[in-house]
Amino acid sequence: MISCETEVRWFAMRATYGRNLMAQRLLETHKIESFVPMRKRTVKSGHRIKTDLIPVVRDLIFVHGEKAEIQEIKGRIPYLHYITTPSAGRNTPTIVPDEQMKQFISVCNEMDDSAEILAGEEVRFDIGEKVRITSGAFKGCEGRLVKIEGKRSKRFVVAIEGIIAVAVSGITADKIEKI
Repeated sequence: MISCETEVRWFAMRATYGRNLMAQRLLETHKIESFVPMRKRTVKSGHRIKTDLIPVVRDLIFVHGEKAEIQEIKGRIPYLHYITTPSAGRNTPTIVPDEQMKQFISVCNEMDDSAEILAGEEVRFDIGEKVRITSGAFKGCEGRLVKIEGKRSKRFVVAIEGIIAVAVSGITADKIEKI
């Protein structure tokens, strides 16, 4: 059996005061994989239009590695903290399953301006039927169809429960199958 300290996993973390990109650069220097969900932002300043990438959630970063290795690096980055969940009377670091993280990264990389990012309390939605996308850019992704308050149509949601979700519209019924 592999020790949970040496098993490579995705950990949900926070880099306080919006320093998730700074933490990501430091993790890269230590050869530790990480992911910060990003979104394109277009800003018009006078006659110039500038497009850049910004984090969709200010402090959020996902770190992929062995817990012992991450713990060691975390000691050198004082603003990097685990997002924890209560378990058996203790707070334990939130671990995101590899397949769920793979799908989340895929959706984040393909999302357009119509995608809606839900974080924290907004992620708690009424659970609908679980579905899989059968064609298009999101082929193979699994999620739930939900109705988001204030929106007219249903949206496909890929979520990391309780932390973050991406809601995508424009997916037609012929591209979805029930699981």
